[in-house]
Amino acid sequence: MAVQKAQRRKISRACQTLGAQIRSLRKRKGWSQEELAHRARMHVTYLSSLERGHRNPTLNVVADLARALGVPLPVLFRNVPTDESR
Repeated sequence: MAVQKAQRRKISRACQTLGAQIRSLRKRKGWSQEELAHRARMHVTYLSSLERGHRNPTLNVVADLARALGVPLPVLFRNVPTDESR
């Protein structure tokens, strides 16, 4: 049980950091969530959940966001915690 909670916290931190990066890049472009969701071909409520770190997106979803934002995929993973940086 404690291991599961620790894993959820780790995923949560990673998802929160990824979401914050997505939000930051979106705001830099001056886009609303609706605009980015449209460009990335996803529902705005899903994007909102991603930005808040409440979802654990697939690599394909993250790649769609990178494409829509016009950034290389690794940019979205900047500062995302890994096992080594916990």
